[in-house]
Amino acid sequence: MKRYAIALAAASMFAFGANAQQASGNLMGVGVAGDKIAVENTDTGFKREITVTEDGKYQIRRLPTGKYIVNQTHADGSAEKPKEIVIQVGTTARVK
Repeated sequence: MKRYAIALAAASMFAFGANAQQASGNLMGVGVAGDKIAVENTDTGFKREITVTEDGKYQIRRLPTGKYIVNQTHADGSAEKPKEIVIQVGTTARVK
């Protein structure tokens, strides 16, 4: 019975460790409430779009790693100059 308990404990440590490994990172920035933020990975074409919340902050989680173009469009249709940002494993890149 003791061997079984030790084996089960060891197996659970490996299972949780595998979940912690991910090939993604996060992106955060500041805008004006209602702005649309669109990100596109220039190598894969992966895209995601969000709307800035009332506090003016935004965060996009679990983006696959790589180089992204960030586009910010205001509610009136005008747009900021696109920004290039690199997402690395387990980090949060800040858009300035």
